[in-house]
Amino acid sequence: MENTADEKEIYREETVAAGDRKLWAVVALLLIFCLYGLEYYNYTKFGQISLMGFGMDTVILGLWIWRVMWKYELILYPGRLVVISRGLGITGHYEVDLSRTESYTDKYVRSFFRKTKIKEYYHRYSSLDANPQRLLCYTKGKKNKLTGVIFKASDEFMKQLRKELPGKFLQLTEGVPK
Repeated sequence: MENTADEKEIYREETVAAGDRKLWAVVALLLIFCLYGLEYYNYTKFGQISLMGFGMDTVILGLWIWRVMWKYELILYPGRLVVISRGLGITGHYEVDLSRTESYTDKYVRSFFRKTKIKEYYHRYSSLDANPQRLLCYTKGKKNKLTGVIFKASDEFMKQLRKELPGKFLQLTEGVPK
């Protein structure tokens, strides 16, 4: 669904990369390159190429790219949440119809939500963003399959979401049983 001229944004927010997280991302990238260097050294020294080693290094590099190189923009409209992802010249668009929202929370507690019947989780956040992980659960499709989108957002964004979806907020405490 495209934005129409008469539909006004309630709130917009973009990923903010924290300085200390950038430093850790660079350190992780250097360690990944060290792994590639070790594979190259083994090849030049012993004449053996380890496809498993290069494959695993490539998987780790891919995970690093997925977690660090993408930026996300959250846009709250009346009745819907739009997440735009950008990275490596690719733009993605993810949309949630807020009328299908079951609940949402300002803190994602994995041990609690693993016990629910959420079938799919969509991760829409950068690891460089210092904001806490949030979760919005909604039903999707004709079979009303319970789905969750995990995102990072500021407290101000959550305040605006609470105004848009009163009564759907799920307050979790740190003492949620495992």
